[in-house]
Amino acid sequence: MTGYGRGVFTSEDYTITIDLKSINHRYLELYFKIPKNYNFLEDKIRREISGKISRGKVEISVIIEQFSSIEDQVELNQSFMRSYLKIIGELKENFGIEGEIDLKTIVALPELFEYHQPDIDQEKLFENVRQALDMALHSLIDNRKTEGKGLCRDVREKLATLENYRMTLLARAPKVVAAYQEKLAKRIGELTEGIEVDPSRLATEIAIFADKSDITEELVRIESHLGQFQQILEITEPIGRRMDFLIQELNREINTVGSKASDITIAQLVINFKAELEKIREQIQNIE
Repeated sequence: MTGYGRGVFTSEDYTITIDLKSINHRYLELYFKIPKNYNFLEDKIRREISGKISRGKVEISVIIEQFSSIEDQVELNQSFMRSYLKIIGELKENFGIEGEIDLKTIVALPELFEYHQPDIDQEKLFENVRQALDMALHSLIDNRKTEGKGLCRDVREKLATLENYRMTLLARAPKVVAAYQEKLAKRIGELTEGIEVDPSRLATEIAIFADKSDITEELVRIESHLGQFQQILEITEPIGRRMDFLIQELNREINTVGSKASDITIAQLVINFKAELEKIREQIQNIE
């Protein structure tokens, strides 16, 4: 599900800003933008987020502004400097190279300085980070809930459409057998004109067809699955994966209906049912 949340927390040492951006995804994937010096926070933040969100691609941006008196320490790499000057001297002596090196050239050497970051109280910092993270998560979840309510209304409308298709299929099923009986009797009459036909044999053929084309059980299970769908929409906990499962079950049942029925009207209803079911499947990818 999509959404955005920001949290800002200020302590005596830091100002911490966390931005969370979520887009639709079937599973939970987290992407971090965090200063290298604070990479130790990533696992802790990951655990906090995964405990409250189960779906979506979430981008986590962490900005930490340090304004305490503690500063990074810079030291001269003296052994490197001595080696560097020694080599310069050898170049001039052995190859007759003239010229002098200046301070600008020296300070540009990447290995000349060593940077030491002061020790960080990781637990204290994370407690501050958690404050900002909680604010950002609260805002993000509120945004996702608002979107979820709209999706829920849309899914309910589509479920009502599926129920209408189911009722139409239920009403059409007996007519298929009657139409087959009429068609079979007419065909046999044409082929056996003047010859008496055993009624019991005709009844047996019709009974076999009725058994093979019976879709009552499938429609009953479809009714049950649609009812479960409605119930799940009332639950406040994550429901996306359960809805995925019900979509698969509904697909299985309606496919069986389509394979059993040798009727144009039922075939068209099956196509319409599957098209509406696909719309729901696409929507629930956005539901946690």
